[in-house]
Amino acid sequence: MNEVNYVIESLPNGEFYAYLLDYNQCCAYGETENEAIENLQDISHDFFNEISSVFTLEDMA
Repeated sequence: MNEVNYVIESLPNGEFYAYLLDYNQCCAYGETENEAIENLQDISHDFFNEISSVFTLEDMA
């Protein structure tokens, strides 16, 4: 991921958990480290688009 700090952890069940360091509510799981990171990339894109939409709506109000 570009310029974004993230953490990836191995879970007891063998899966991996990845989350953004500054936005730990933006997280993803995967069966491998790479899958968790890819899922986090997809989810973070949606996450930041949603945040952007909220601020845009507030600016219009």
